[in-house]
Amino acid sequence: MRKRSLAGALLLVLATVAVPAAAQTSWVPQPVPATYGRSTPVVATVTMDDGVAISTQTIYPTNPTTGARAPGTFPVLLSQNPYGTSPIDPTVAGDYFVKRGYIYVVSAVRGTGTSGGQLDWFGERQGRDGAVLVNWAAQNLDGSDGNVGLDGCSYLGVNQWFTAAAVGPNSALKAIAPFCTDSSFYEDLSAAGGIPTQFVPQVAMVIPRGPQSTPGNEPITETVNDLKNGGPRSYNNDYWRNLSIQNLMPKIVANGVPALSQSGWNDLFPGGNIGAYVAGQNAYHGRPLTAPVRAGQAVTGRYQAIVGPWAHGANVSGDVLANIRKEWFDTWLKNKPTGMANTTKPLHLFQNQAARWVDTAAWPPSLRTETFYLNTGGTLTANQPTAAGADTLYYSAPWFPLTYNTPVFTEPKVLDGPINVSAYVKSTTRDAQVSVVVNLVNQWGFATKLADGTQLASLRELDAGQSWYGDGNTLIKASHPFTQASQRLLNPNETVKVDISVLPNFTLIPAGYRLQVVLTGPTPGNFHIPMAPTPQQQANLNYGQFAISRAPGTASSITLPLAPPSMFSTSPISWGPSA
Repeated sequence: MRKRSLAGALLLVLATVAVPAAAQTSWVPQPVPATYGRSTPVVATVTMDDGVAISTQTIYPTNPTTGARAPGTFPVLLSQNPYGTSPIDPTVAGDYFVKRGYIYVVSAVRGTGTSGGQLDWFGERQGRDGAVLVNWAAQNLDGSDGNVGLDGCSYLGVNQWFTAAAVGPNSALKAIAPFCTDSSFYEDLSAAGGIPTQFVPQVAMVIPRGPQSTPGNEPITETVNDLKNGGPRSYNNDYWRNLSIQNLMPKIVANGVPALSQSGWNDLFPGGNIGAYVAGQNAYHGRPLTAPVRAGQAVTGRYQAIVGPWAHGANVSGDVLANIRKEWFDTWLKNKPTGMANTTKPLHLFQNQAARWVDTAAWPPSLRTETFYLNTGGTLTANQPTAAGADTLYYSAPWFPLTYNTPVFTEPKVLDGPINVSAYVKSTTRDAQVSVVVNLVNQWGFATKLADGTQLASLRELDAGQSWYGDGNTLIKASHPFTQASQRLLNPNETVKVDISVLPNFTLIPAGYRLQVVLTGPTPGNFHIPMAPTPQQQANLNYGQFAISRAPGTASSITLPLAPPSMFSTSPISWGPSA
């Protein structure tokens, strides 16, 4: 997985809005040929509750022979686009659905394109705009039958969550399909391990401003400046908690809006929508919101998620995924008895290395874990070291990594969830950063990256109530507050335990393969998202030497969920391309 331009990745999908969906053995997606043509875009403005005018374009089903508008009424799909309407007609992405009996509307997000208002970074205001647009599409849009769905990828997907939370119960919004989205903006996108990323500043630069929005004087400016300079929003404060999709899920569930989400194992936020899946299932069934969904617990087909072997925005406009999404909308907007919602396994995962799709309900599917300890000679062993020792990372020399390997696996296993690395660290500076890459190494020594993570030692405080534990109370997903109040700088020669949350994965480890852990100080060049430490963080890290303990009692380790392959069977549904 290579570092990529965040802005470029987002612009790549500005004209795409496709999706996959849910499964049960009794349901198989049925491709439907196009029966309509598409109209030219009809331009209109819709006034928000604060007087801001939002611009829209609408395309209608037409008679493919005459080009005349098709008679009757149709359900409406709405997409909220921050990238403007020029030079690419954003409604082109809706052609697939228009030609199969939907009206498709694209609005320009406030502060962008030709819409009024000032640009901000998602949130309640854009959700209220979406709610007004839903009501307009249901009640005032010519040709509408009163049923509305939300469509789109990336920014166009994220806004769906906020709209679904804002519409209230019994609204015209019948379903959403947020693709290429994550679950927690602070931890997934805006920061990693407490260190800001380049994501928000880069996106803010490329969004085309509307006539009333001036860069530097917009609400989004405060967020950008804080992330760059170490202000309040560089920590996980109330601002970010209000933007967490996981925290929105109780409202979305109470509003009765089903959601089908998607992300990729190679996304800007690998497997990022799984947190929203977990929160949706738990909110629906009255369980603790961010707890794992355990095997045997009740689930609903109203909240489904797909994670494929894709990068950000890849394959979302292909016919296979568009057809599955169309059946999702047919289920909820047209009341067709597709059977999609009847599934007992609403989480659809591509199993890496096995090249197959697997349906499950639980996440993680298994809570069985294995722990390996950093040991002498670059080894990872099931037993703790018997002699004291330490290896050193150099913050200013990230090209000197520490590499450790497990023994060869004598039988296949499935890595099926998040990973925790516990590092006992002593630093020569007031802070330390430990970054982790987990690789799968084949018989010939070729390494494939599986997942990564990073963590500041000063923000090491563990939230035990939000963390996840496997069998034997082993930590598999560390949760940290990342608040300014929880920050604790290091003292000279102080050894502290730093739990590093490594992103989730779902990969077959064949017999004869081994796992490899690579540690660096700063994130390596193949880290999943570019980082941008604040000046204060940089000052506390520069020229630091971070000793990673291998001593008995303070031996650093990695804990992984590892399940037998026999737990999983191949899905009868292909949820998208396998590459």
